[in-house]
Amino acid sequence: MLENKVITLRNVYGKIKEVHLQPGRQKNGARFPWVKPVRYDSMGNAEMILSQDEMNSPERDYFIAEDADIIITDGTQFDLSDPYQRNLWRCIENSDQIAPTRDARDKNGNLFIDGNKTRYGMAEFYVDVPGEESERSVSKKQKITKAWTYIGEDSKNGRLTKCKILGKHMNNAPDSDVEDYLYQRAEKNPDEIIELYTSGDMSLKLLLIDAKERGVILKKDGMFVYADTLLGATDDAVIIFFKTPANKRILDQIKFEVYPEYAPVSKLEEALDTPEPVEPVETKPAPRRAPTKKN
Repeated sequence: MLENKVITLRNVYGKIKEVHLQPGRQKNGARFPWVKPVRYDSMGNAEMILSQDEMNSPERDYFIAEDADIIITDGTQFDLSDPYQRNLWRCIENSDQIAPTRDARDKNGNLFIDGNKTRYGMAEFYVDVPGEESERSVSKKQKITKAWTYIGEDSKNGRLTKCKILGKHMNNAPDSDVEDYLYQRAEKNPDEIIELYTSGDMSLKLLLIDAKERGVILKKDGMFVYADTLLGATDDAVIIFFKTPANKRILDQIKFEVYPEYAPVSKLEEALDTPEPVEPVETKPAPRRAPTKKN
């Protein structure tokens, strides 16, 4: 039950960080019903502006001033069985400073706390759910084990291909170094390695790498192009282009240029390049004319 739950906040920087928040608003922009406006007297003292009904309301003790200073730090708790603390929590739970979990993401897939490759996230606090950290740790260890199994069962050439897709060229390295590199990647990001082995796009990703290396696909003005055809601005966009059935003829042309040792796989191209057989026309000899008699 929600009213029996205690919310504990954790800060990624530890107890050295203290943040001051004020009550937020609802999604429609309105104040929460228990958040009240304030006014100040000539001495600078503030008081909530309440109607007669609100002054007599049994909920009055749980009202919160709209300029209340709500201080949070690592370990701050809100006992939701207490109406006042529950109202305080609901005032700030949607703050940009607080993530619902340590690894929560926004609608664009960016981490609230760690952000993405280009910037850190805005949140510094997260809700500590008992048991969640240990569950997350166990889950990651299981994923690492799964990723290591894929690596160990792969062939030497297979591991080299995976390194190439990851942007690491290790053709002249001992197989033990290749394995060690992949194992280290798996420890840091097991999902990356698992996706590498289970994704159906691996051959297309390898094709894109080889096409760029051999100059078949170029990047001009921030866009990948093949001849006069725009393929996309990112690797992922190019892979989507490759997978679109309408682009199969272009995909086959790229394959043939990158891997000329292989014949074109498009039946359409074969049909266009191969002339239809012409049925031979049977000819009969002209009938011989009988000689004419001379008079």
